[in-house]
Amino acid sequence: MPSEDTYPGPNGPNQFDDTIPIAQSQRTLFKFETFDHSEIPLEPEEWPVIIIGSSMVGMTLGVLLGYHGIKSVSFDRHPSTAIHPRAALFLLRSVEIFRQLGLEDELRSESASNFDLDAGMIIVEKLVGGKVLASMQESDPAEVAKASPSRRLWLTQNMFEPLLRRRAKKFKTKYLVSCDGNRSATRRKEGIEWQGPGVLGESISINFKADLTPYLGTRAKHGVTYISNPAIDAGFRLESGGKAGFMIVTRAGDKRSFSPDSVSERDAKQYFKEASGIEDDIDIKVDSISYWSVAAFTAERFMSTNGRVFIAGDAAHVMPPTGGMGGNTGIQDVHNLAWKLAYVLGGRASPSLLQTYDTERRPVDEFMMRQAYSRLQKRVLRKVPDEPELPDITCEIGYRYPSAAAAHKNPSSDQYEDPYAPLASPGSRLPHVLLARDNS
Repeated sequence: MPSEDTYPGPNGPNQFDDTIPIAQSQRTLFKFETFDHSEIPLEPEEWPVIIIGSSMVGMTLGVLLGYHGIKSVSFDRHPSTAIHPRAALFLLRSVEIFRQLGLEDELRSESASNFDLDAGMIIVEKLVGGKVLASMQESDPAEVAKASPSRRLWLTQNMFEPLLRRRAKKFKTKYLVSCDGNRSATRRKEGIEWQGPGVLGESISINFKADLTPYLGTRAKHGVTYISNPAIDAGFRLESGGKAGFMIVTRAGDKRSFSPDSVSERDAKQYFKEASGIEDDIDIKVDSISYWSVAAFTAERFMSTNGRVFIAGDAAHVMPPTGGMGGNTGIQDVHNLAWKLAYVLGGRASPSLLQTYDTERRPVDEFMMRQAYSRLQKRVLRKVPDEPELPDITCEIGYRYPSAAAAHKNPSSDQYEDPYAPLASPGSRLPHVLLARDNS
């Protein structure tokens, strides 16, 4: 068992520091106690791949391995899918991966029934009756269609995971992939350290039911709305056509840190009133209150020293929720790893190919973490970010892999490139071209 299980905040585990520079890194090494497992009987069948963790990243990896004809078995300490609706926005590259797996239409249908797919993001004083302070990046759908056959999807994690579980099948392992979250026991057991800005604050999310349709009208299916006024800094993500939702609170008055069990149901309803701007005495049901750390970390490596154990998703990187990048980077991690495992297990490549998972994905994930941090500074802390906020589409599909696994005639050290430019150099994303009018 691990002897430590907390994040070291810049001023202690529960202190918020919005001045820490992105370049300042810190490292945390967790120590494990000895556990004797010699008497535990070994199962007779050996699995090509074992997956630890069955949230959306772990389950996506299982589906991807099946797509490549590789058997896998998954283990998870939770009996069911996510209850609290965490991740919700699927970015372009993730949707393209679902398209490859034949899942895009089913996910889009589920998404369209709950969200306005064309809604953007705004910062307002209050959800109702407050002035608009800023509008976030807006992408012209016609322009995006030139770069990708897909569109972004709004779908909460507790909607997405059951769709993957419908396709789940269970079959000693050659390779283990750990998708067991930000407190990954596998990562700590392998001695893999965190590096990055650290813990930035302790926030809460409130899952609620309340009929807001009389106040919001067509905005009831809006994706994300940031709130900023003297009383509160928060964010709404509405669901069920404006009759339920998810509210994140990062500041209430002078309070910037929320320790576990410090917020009562009465407090939660007061926060809702301050953020929504609704003066009427409406019926609000608080389903749950979740406490979590706003943190920015990337693992120093994504695989074990023996090349048999890999980490992905939150086990490999933790980033602020601003921009919806966390779960998406995890899906892209396992998309990169799955085909490489299939090639090695199928005898089409040597195990050295697996080393490129680390060299290709880790720089991208670190960049995405820094972009999420920039969005936190600009959208939530309302300050000039340490690094400029790049366009969403550049972060989503503009990255490239300058990998040693491909032959480069004229190698480029650029990590990102114009997503609209039809480049075909090794490591670049294959240019998007419509072959028929039916978007195929």
